[in-house]
Amino acid sequence: WTVQTILEDGTKRFATDSRKEGTFHVVGGGGMEALAKAPVLAIGEGYATAGSLSEALGFATVAAFDSGNLPAVAKALHATFPDKPVVVFGDDDQHLEQTQGINPGRKKAEEAAKAVGGMVLLPVFAPGEQAGDPKGYTDFNDLANNSALGKEGVNRQAKAAVSRAIEK
Repeated sequence: WTVQTILEDGTKRFATDSRKEGTFHVVGGGGMEALAKAPVLAIGEGYATAGSLSEALGFATVAAFDSGNLPAVAKALHATFPDKPVVVFGDDDQHLEQTQGINPGRKKAEEAAKAVGGMVLLPVFAPGEQAGDPKGYTDFNDLANNSALGKEGVNRQAKAAVSRAIEK
């Protein structure tokens, strides 16, 4: 349906006149079969986030590609797997909140989770990290690669959220 290109400066673009809404990519190998075996539907905003989550959790996760697509992806996956709990691993766009008064990562993650009766988890960084560089500390991939908490921080936070979702 579409292709995303990421430029060297981090700019992301989708193919012209392509369909993005409701489309996603399963990360962790095995496609939809692997997703069917996962204990929860773990949905991240970007590919790198979904990759960090899949590595930490040990099962397939989903990349929605941007915050605006999270609600449509959550609804599509929930329709396919109605009995699976949903955890939306949102970005915490504090840099945009500070400069533009909006936090689209948080807002759309909350909207997606609410639409399917799921839950939201935003990354928690080591003290002072996000305040010192809000643009460099937004998602679970940043937690794995930029934070002092590293991959162990992703492991702890993501596994705790998955356990809560399964218990719920």
